[in-house]
Amino acid sequence: MKTIKSLLVVGLLFLLPITAVNAQLPEVTKQMPQFETVSINNADTKVLAQLPGIGEKKAQAIVDYRQENGDFENLSDLSNVKGIGKKLLEKLEGKISL
Repeated sequence: MKTIKSLLVVGLLFLLPITAVNAQLPEVTKQMPQFETVSINNADTKVLAQLPGIGEKKAQAIVDYRQENGDFENLSDLSNVKGIGKKLLEKLEGKISL
């Protein structure tokens, strides 16, 4: 019984420094940068790629389409870009603007 108590005390002594270090470290979470809306007519590929469902390839396709065809006249025109359909447009609702 004495041995068990001694082991518990020693174990707790090892945990205290670890707990103190963890309490001092800030919690790091991966979050998407907050923004009001992204202008699909002005944003570069880096900004567009941060939108949900848009990666680097689709972001580049948006920029290429914009350069070839001019500014988007309405948000639904984004569906003319290869890889962007109705579901993705719904997902982007409230996150994009002209």
